Amino acid sequence: AHAPLSTDMVFEGPEKKLEVYFKPTQRANGLRQYSAPVWSELLVDAACTILSVKGNDEFDAYLLSESSLFVYPYRVVLKTCGTTTLLLVLPKLLRMVEELGSSLELLQYGHLRYKFPEQQVFPHGSFMEERDYLIDLFGGVTECELGPRDCSWSMLSVSKEPSEANELSVYRTPPTSPPGGDDILEIAMEGLALDVCALFCRASAPSAESVYGAGGAPPATPVERELATRMTVASGLRELLPGVEIDDWAFEPCGYSMNGLRDGYYYTVHITPEPAFSYASFETNDPSYRDTEYVRRIVRAFAPSLAVVTLTTRRIGCELPAYELDGLERSALDLRRLGAHASVCCATFFAKEDKNAHQKPEQPFAKSQCQATLEPRGEMVQVS
Repeated sequence: AHAPLSTDMVFEGPEKKLEVYFKPTQRANGLRQYSAPVWSELLVDAACTILSVKGNDEFDAYLLSESSLFVYPYRVVLKTCGTTTLLLVLPKLLRMVEELGSSLELLQYGHLRYKFPEQQVFPHGSFMEERDYLIDLFGGVTECELGPRDCSWSMLSVSKEPSEANELSVYRTPPTSPPGGDDILEIAMEGLALDVCALFCRASAPSAESVYGAGGAPPATPVERELATRMTVASGLRELLPGVEIDDWAFEPCGYSMNGLRDGYYYTVHITPEPAFSYASFETNDPSYRDTEYVRRIVRAFAPSLAVVTLTTRRIGCELPAYELDGLERSALDLRRLGAHASVCCATFFAKEDKNAHQKPEQPFAKSQCQATLEPRGEMVQVS
């Protein structure tokens, strides 16, 4: 029998994800008027830091030490991995919103089941603890769990009705994202192919020659940036995101994060490549990426043994196409209503040859090109 992986040798890839809509006011910039130092202070409560910031006319994208933050005028999307304490940012965020004369419209919080739940800390020690924390803040909460129990997707939702009839038109049509941009597609994957894991480890990252060609010179950027560029190109992510401004980062000794911006659409990828507990996620509010061929190409790039595809919306009733994914078969398809104005759809896919592969978090370390992947991860450093 193999000894369990020690707590300092594992990392929780599946992210906690918070999406919050606020009532628009006369301030066109809304939450975007707050500078990076203000968001940095808020993120202290989530136990993560800002590595990089990109913005366009529609929103700001913050690349974090543990995942990503996207800030629209009256919409915030925050996702954090590891043992971060994401929900603890809510009191500060609500105070910031009050300063704008705004208030909560809709909150949606969810995540794939934790691989190492015993490592999570308050208020993320369990789904019940997360629910109770939101109940203490807001009162009524809608809850649901979708998919098979051993790889379930958990959701919590809070919605606020308009207090007066003359608020109704503003409430229904918040100018926070482009048409169709209120829906979020997320693909969470585990059990990545070993050659894919190797791409996102510094010790086995793609060579400069393989990316830039013989005699090609890499850009004069910090190593975290230059390695990330190689990983983005070699993995096929660059090709999957034409016309998208990419902000990517390679971690030490392994791991990868990327934010993308195009008009009002965001794209984000996060990868935990340690073979014993490998994980990758792709998320966007761009409706074109719900297309069957896009989803198939994204999943094919990582060749996972488990893929969970979710779509969260600001309407009642949503559906995912009948995806057929290479080497995978669908085992579950669930739809749940989230309060009065939202819903979530979830499809779960397992590898055809081994439906139980995802259930083995204590599997022995699989030897591959990625030889440094069970080193403890170091402290993340904030970069200006």
